[in-house]
Amino acid sequence: MASYIIVGCLIAFDIVTGISKALYKGGINSTLLRVGLFHKLSEVLTVIGAVLLQYGGKYIGMDIGFPLVEAVTFYISVMEVTSILENIGEINPTLGKLFKPYLEKLRNKNDKDEKGE
Repeated sequence: MASYIIVGCLIAFDIVTGISKALYKGGINSTLLRVGLFHKLSEVLTVIGAVLLQYGGKYIGMDIGFPLVEAVTFYISVMEVTSILENIGEINPTLGKLFKPYLEKLRNKNDKDEKGE
C-alpha cells in the first residue's frame, strides 16, 4: 500500500513542480498541460494494470512469477524523481547545477538501455 501512496505523491509533486516551472518561465501552455496530464493518467493506469495482473492474474490463468507491481512502481518513481529534479533545476539554476551530473548519468544510462548496450 505504501508504494501506491509514494508513487501517487511523486506524480502529484511532479505536476506541482511542472506547473511551477511553467509559471516561472512565463505561463501555462494548455496543450502541454493536457498532454502532461494524460501522461500522468497513463502512469496511474499502468500501476492499476500491474495490480490487476499481479493479484488477479492467478484467477484467469496468468500467474505472474515476479513482483510486477514493485517493478512498475519503481520505474515510475525513478521517472518522476528525474522529472521533479529537472523542473526544480530549471526554476533554480543553482540547484540545477547540483542535479546536472546525476541527471546526465540517468539520461546516459537510459540511452544505453534503449539501444541495448
